[in-house]
Formats: sequence, structure tokens, C-alpha cells
Amino acid sequence: MSTLSRAAKAQESLRDKKRELYREAILDAAERVFGEEGYEATKVQRIAAEAGVSLTTLYGVLESKWEIYRAVHRRRLSEVMRLTQGILEADMSSLEILIAGTRTQLAFFMERRDFTKMQLKEVTAWSTIELLRSPEQVEALGVGLDLVASLLRNCIDDGYLIDDDPQLMARMMIATQQVRLAMWMERGCKEDPERVADAALRHLLRSYCKAGQLTSALEVAGLGAEP
Repeated sequence: MSTLSRAAKAQESLRDKKRELYREAILDAAERVFGEEGYEATKVQRIAAEAGVSLTTLYGVLESKWEIYRAVHRRRLSEVMRLTQGILEADMSSLEILIAGTRTQLAFFMERRDFTKMQLKEVTAWSTIELLRSPEQVEALGVGLDLVASLLRNCIDDGYLIDDDPQLMARMMIATQQVRLAMWMERGCKEDPERVADAALRHLLRSYCKAGQLTSALEVAGLGAEP
């Protein structure tokens, strides 16, 4: 390879790295602004200002507000799906996977507060696919509901949970988590995230466990026996 070719490749690599840095800065800023303003009220100019880039640079990376919005969702939802898939593939009982998955999902949203504010700003039910805005949200929720329903079915078949409609149980579980996260945010995120997850799991297990399985399920979740 000639010296000129190597120099050209180095410049191209540098441009790609710079573009990726701009992209991450824009997406981080967009999460904050969408969370504060909502999609409709958000101005691209403010996203650019928050990201510390010019409008020309922003549009060179992502061509519209809609593309920015979708890119934010692609980044975060692919992240949570990777975390979820890792838990589903773990060598654990169905009940242990349900408990670990619930903790992981809640931790994800409590750690990424700007993204969570952005979701709550939509004022839609996370458990209702038809009300979601972007294709990324629709796909992620559809896949997520199916995964949770399948896991709940496994827990039912293994004798841990009451025999009910797993799809209904999954939607109620997600809706309850949305309300819990919204209240946590409204109260200034002051409660320890571990305590929030404990409360969510206690409610989940009390709602769905068979009577003879509740005490042991709470112990598996690290919550102790029922008083």
C-alpha cells in the first residue's frame, strides 16, 4: 500500500471516529431535550446547542428530528434487549430468570433517567403497542411482550405461578412497572433503586405466585418470607 493510500485510510478512519463522537453527543443531548420537552415541542436547534455542535454538523449526522428520535430508540432499546437476552440464556430456573429480568429491566430505566423521562413524556401505555410512536418502540415492545409472556408460561408450567393468560400477565406487569417508574421520577428519584426493584418484585410475586410457592419465591428474590 502506498503512503498516499495509507494516509487516505487514516483520514477516513479519523472522520468516522469523529462522526461517531458527534452522533453519541447528539443522541445524549436529544434524550435530555425530548425528556424535558416531548417530541412535538422539541426544536432541533436546541438539540444541536445541547450537543455543542452546529446545525450543519447535526444534519450531516442525522438528517431530521424524526431520525434523531428513532436513533435514540434504536440505541437504548437494542441495549435493553441485549441485557434481556443474556438473562434468558442463563442457566437458571424460570423463576430465577423472571426475578433477574425484572431487576435488570428496572435498573436499566432507573440508570438511564433521560431516556425514561422521554418515554414517560409520551403519555402512552407501554403495554399498548398501537399507541407507540416509532417503529423501534413498536418492534421492541412486541418482542419484549412475547419474551415476557413466554417466560411467564414457563413459570406456570414449572408450578411457580397461577395458571392465567401469559399475554395478559405480561401486559399488566409492564404497565405496573411503568407506573412505578413514573412515581419514582415524580418523587425526584430519591428512593434507592434497589428498594424500588424489591417493591416491584414483591408485588409481582404476591400477584402471580401460587399460594404454596410464595414464601420460597420471595426467598429466591432475596426478600425474605412473608410476615
